[in-house]
Amino acid sequence: MKGRKTFTLIGLFVLAVLVLGQTTSTTVTIIHTANIYGNVLPFNYFTNTYEPKGLVQIYSYVAQLRQKSSDLLLVDTGNLLYGSPFGDYFVENDTIENPVVTLFNQIGYDVFVPGTFELTLENQKFEKTLKSLKAYVLASNLVNKFGFVKNYYVKVFRNGLKVATVGVVPPYFNLASADYINTIKSVIQRLKSEVQPDVIILATSGGITYDPVSGKQISIQSGLNIGDILIKEFGKDVDIFLFGNQTIVYTNMNKQNKVFSIPGSEGASVNQIDISLSRTGGNWKISKVAVQNVKLEKLKPVENVVNWAQQFETYVEKWLDTPIIRSNVTIGFNKYMAILEDTLVTEIVNKSIIEYTKSHTGIWNVFNPSFGGFIEGDVTRRDLYALVGRTTTVKTLQLTGKQVKEIIVKSLNMLSFKDGKVVFEKSLVSSPWIYDLFENFEYEVVINKKELRRIQFMGKVVNDDDVFVVSVPSVRTYGQNGIISGVVLREFEIPVQEILFSQVKKILPEGLLDTKEDNNRVSLVQLTYTVQPGDTLARIAYRLGIATSDEDLPWAIVELMTLNPIIKNPNLIRPGWEIVYYKKYLDLIPPLKELFEAR
Repeated sequence: MKGRKTFTLIGLFVLAVLVLGQTTSTTVTIIHTANIYGNVLPFNYFTNTYEPKGLVQIYSYVAQLRQKSSDLLLVDTGNLLYGSPFGDYFVENDTIENPVVTLFNQIGYDVFVPGTFELTLENQKFEKTLKSLKAYVLASNLVNKFGFVKNYYVKVFRNGLKVATVGVVPPYFNLASADYINTIKSVIQRLKSEVQPDVIILATSGGITYDPVSGKQISIQSGLNIGDILIKEFGKDVDIFLFGNQTIVYTNMNKQNKVFSIPGSEGASVNQIDISLSRTGGNWKISKVAVQNVKLEKLKPVENVVNWAQQFETYVEKWLDTPIIRSNVTIGFNKYMAILEDTLVTEIVNKSIIEYTKSHTGIWNVFNPSFGGFIEGDVTRRDLYALVGRTTTVKTLQLTGKQVKEIIVKSLNMLSFKDGKVVFEKSLVSSPWIYDLFENFEYEVVINKKELRRIQFMGKVVNDDDVFVVSVPSVRTYGQNGIISGVVLREFEIPVQEILFSQVKKILPEGLLDTKEDNNRVSLVQLTYTVQPGDTLARIAYRLGIATSDEDLPWAIVELMTLNPIIKNPNLIRPGWEIVYYKKYLDLIPPLKELFEAR
């Protein structure tokens, strides 16, 4: 009997050794989203057009993934609730069901890290809304700790694999602590000693300043970009870094197979991270990692979910049609013309932001390429959303006169002049906002020379060492043609439309649009004229349209002599001389439709 018992124990031991000695493989998929901005339906309320984005698209994609595998981890890194007209309505009117929250829960997110938009909510609304999320709300460095907010979450998959996610928010507003490094160190040490996770994810609603792999600067230095120091401090402990706040798409891995992810915005795409692991002797080891951005534009949304979400549109549509101001004028608009000459469409938004941020000057361009302008009468909330065009916040930067001039000239590089027409880079067709337009400076640019001819502020010439406070859309401080010079003075992490709604009546007397643009910027072309026999400088000035009256003539003659040092005496000019002069581009002869093209 004793021998049989001994034999049985030996057999179990051998079996255990065999089982533990076997190699088991598994793959876990992480879906990362951020900056959804309250977009639910595949529709753009800024431009009033169909656009395949939002939580309905994400729901449909995740549903497909769940049919193939249940080993999913869904993480969102902030700015979920509002920023779009749809989301704005349900945050403002929180007495009814919020479809953003409902659908987020239906998708089955595991983790939510609050973004700066959530952090700016007043405490009661923050608690009420985020407490209704089924996902674990992670923010290890919240000062006013709410009971439902956790430091980390560990998901244990059916094969025993443990994936730990640690959440951290940037130090913004009054909820978040700046001492996040020591907090995270403590959390990770506790995880490693008590839980021993197989994979560690660090998820933050902050962004990055430098490309984690190449080291190239991709954003202006910002207090919200805590990702760089997180990578530096926790690069050895953490396997996957998930970022937020910025609307760019970034997917990359370094030589150590560490993953870095920014998933874009508005639910137009997700970042998918597939982690393959193998287990030998009871320990899981990462064997392969892949990360990709998955665009959702071709995905057919689940019909019954679309139908469910559409019931909420009635509330939003009625709200959007509420009059905000009145206009006594009809204002047409063209995105190319907005670059070439001043327009009230950009000026109203820019001056509202300048007033709100108490800046000297500001940058703003049209963020809605299809905007057609205003008609006389009521200007509704929908019209003002269309005026803004997309979700962005604002930063105030300290810029020198030299830096301002460099920004203006850099934009000019996206234009060329050929056969009497301005040619625009194709990138400006869909993204005209990457061409920077200043308000409160008076300046002239020369398109075909790519030069800034003159620039003044409050009647004084701008010198290189002058210093200005400049309001800038946050989306212009990273990504394509981004403004990464200057120093960030303050970050206003609220959507621009909120600024516009609060300020537009202050900049328009009695909330009435009855003004004209101030024409603070002019686009010129440099042309040449060959002096003919019998010409006088006065005759040339009239012929070229530089002088249009006797009062203009003295100024026009001085202008021509200044531009052409060869002319020493206005009464002594020789046939054959090439005289340089400037004309406003829009004063040239070709009809409007032939003035410009994109290449």
